Amino acid sequence: MLSCYRLCGSLKKGSFIARSVRTSAIHGQAKTPIQEWGWKYLVRQEASGRPLSPHLSIYKPQITWFVSGAHRITGCVMAGVLLFGGIGFAALPIDFTTFIDAIQSLGLPRFVLGTFKLIIAYPIVFHTLNGIRFIGYDLAKGMDLPTIHKTGWLVVGLSLIISLAIVLNSKREPVPKANK
Repeated sequence: MLSCYRLCGSLKKGSFIARSVRTSAIHGQAKTPIQEWGWKYLVRQEASGRPLSPHLSIYKPQITWFVSGAHRITGCVMAGVLLFGGIGFAALPIDFTTFIDAIQSLGLPRFVLGTFKLIIAYPIVFHTLNGIRFIGYDLAKGMDLPTIHKTGWLVVGLSLIISLAIVLNSKREPVPKANK
């Protein structure tokens, strides 16, 4: 908090940011006993050198955090790509097929193309499988902690296997159709 005061002190006195961040508690001019207690508490906490609130770095990472966070992140990223990609292809003078042809004409190595395909396929597969897992939670199935951990690792591993299968299958040459 005190460092916030230093930051605000360096800002122009009349700026909106300085006015919105500065409060009577930061200046030490408490209006009520609880504000005075809060100010003294913040000063003691900063003097101790400890963080003001717990941080993720003090906890042991768990599969449940990873899977829940990754589910939210993949959902937001896919929604953003769909939104901006759709607007982009609608507004720009290029269609999706021309875009793919342009990428193929770059002559990128198969490993690079495969890596990009995996980066695209994994979030889709992961979000789908984890969504099915969450539907199970909505049905109150698999709610005990060992099952939650097992299904979390199952979703991560199965997503990787399915994504790799998609990428490897996309590298196969199409089989020519026989003329009758």
